[in-house]
Order: sequence, then structure tokens, then C-alpha cells
Amino acid sequence: MDRFVAEQYNNQVPKGDKKKKADIVVTSAMLSDDKVISTTAQKTSKVLPLIFYWQFDYRHTTQLNPGIAVSSFSNALNTQLTKGLSQKLADQHLELTVQQVPTTFAIVDKAHIIWLVYAISWDKIFVEPDTKDLVVSYKLMQKDNTVKTGNIAIKNTAQNKGVRYFQSWKSATTEHLADYNANMTAMTKAFVTKLMEEL
Repeated sequence: MDRFVAEQYNNQVPKGDKKKKADIVVTSAMLSDDKVISTTAQKTSKVLPLIFYWQFDYRHTTQLNPGIAVSSFSNALNTQLTKGLSQKLADQHLELTVQQVPTTFAIVDKAHIIWLVYAISWDKIFVEPDTKDLVVSYKLMQKDNTVKTGNIAIKNTAQNKGVRYFQSWKSATTEHLADYNANMTAMTKAFVTKLMEEL
């Protein structure tokens, strides 16, 4: 899984847009020098062994490098910046700190077995996204003076997505990462709208 996820990001943590605005700085305490793209752990939980019914919860949880989400936010921010925001900043500059962002996902297999004369089994397999909201604090500065500070939380609307019949885990993972990137862009757009209202 980790090797496959790394390939989706060309084996490197995405970098911020070089054309970013000079008067807007994006930072995060979650960033580190760690070059590992993801870390995956396997766990079997919620085992329910009854006389006639068993349930198993197989879970492969992947933790993405936070740098992926922060870069995605920063790059999406630069494409969402409007002329109106630039006018509001005027000769001021903005410091944004990403406090929280979704960084994990899991491929979950809920297996059910009913013991009658024969064992009857079925599985429900789905991709479970991280439901953490996007939380960003901001500080509006004019030279060395703080003009305004605030904290903006954008609700994460990502939902479970079932794995289709005969769909491979690789295909499901690729689709999830595409949805993840689109969701980050949508949350960033909502953040810019909210920021405009507060400034």
C-alpha cells in the first residue's frame, strides 16, 4: 500500500507553488523533514464470535504525510485568491497556520458469517476517509503590528465510498486520493470565502 501511494505522488511530498503570493505565508506545526509519503497499519477489530454469527472488521489504515495536505491547501489557496482579497490586504500581509487537516484513510472489510448447516458469508468493503475538519488560524499583520487574528474551521463532508464488485484495492485507492485532492480544494475555497467575510 505505502509503495503504491508513494507512486501516486511521484515518490515525493508535493511542494508548494513557487508562484505563491509574497504577502501570504502558509505554515503548519504538522510539517517535518520526514520524506515518508505514508505509513499503513493493519488491524482486525470488532470480532463478534457468537454461536451462529461471526463478524470481523479488517482495517488497513494509511496515514499520509501531513505535508501533502498542507501543500494541497497552499496550492489551492493560490488559485482561489481573488482580486478582492488582494485589495483587502493592501499593504498588509497574512500569516496562515494550518492547525488541523484530514490526513488518513482506511480500506475496511466488514466480513459476516452465519453458521447454519453450511457457512454463509458476505463482505462489505469500503474506503473510509478521515473526517477531521480543516482548521486554519490567521494573523493579519501591518509591518510588525498585529491587526487582527482569528480561527476558521471548515467542515469536512467526505463520506465512505463502497468498493465496487471486482474493483481492486489499487483502483479504490487511486479514486480515493483523487476525491481527497478535490475535497481539499473545495475546503480551501470555502476557507477563502470565510476569510474574506472576516477580514
